[in-house]
Amino acid sequence: MIKQKSVPCGTLFVNGEISMVREDIDNILAEVIKEARAIKIPVPSNINKQVYINPRPKRRFGCCSTKGGRFNIEISEFLLKAEAKHIRGVIAHEVLHTCKGCRDHGSRWKEYAAMMNKAYGYDIKRVSSFEEIGLKEIDRPEKNTNIKYIIKCEKCGREYPRQRFTCVMQKIDAYRCQCGGKLSLIIIHNKALAG
Repeated sequence: MIKQKSVPCGTLFVNGEISMVREDIDNILAEVIKEARAIKIPVPSNINKQVYINPRPKRRFGCCSTKGGRFNIEISEFLLKAEAKHIRGVIAHEVLHTCKGCRDHGSRWKEYAAMMNKAYGYDIKRVSSFEEIGLKEIDRPEKNTNIKYIIKCEKCGREYPRQRFTCVMQKIDAYRCQCGGKLSLIIIHNKALAG
């Protein structure tokens, strides 16, 4: 006789493996909101209580959006392979975007991130790498080979592949790489060159 494992309702699977229970993710959101409010970060009350798990993103860990006057917190499905502390950090990052004046990563958002980091030991910052959150290259979803543009740093050589023409490309001289280097734009004309 074959014994079947019982799996809680709402269990999240990534590539056929049990990852987390849906309630765990939603509880993390509720806890993070409570933590932020406890240190006087003005998190609004119009945040949906359920985190959306998005299977489509390939590089983005999370997202905060608004619809119908409510904030929606989203995390990428591949993030479920990371440790709970990293999932919690991404959710905390997105919760800070719900605060007034924090839709971008400006000074107010950075101030609130520093408060959360100090109070709770988070490592909330503007951008994290797969390696920093404990994901290996094999955990990363397959890269899209439909790259049409590459923004390249002339100082460190870092490349930022893009599928669409963005506002950064329109005013590329106004932006700099994280290292401070000047950015240049490479346009890919042949699909074979992008792979």
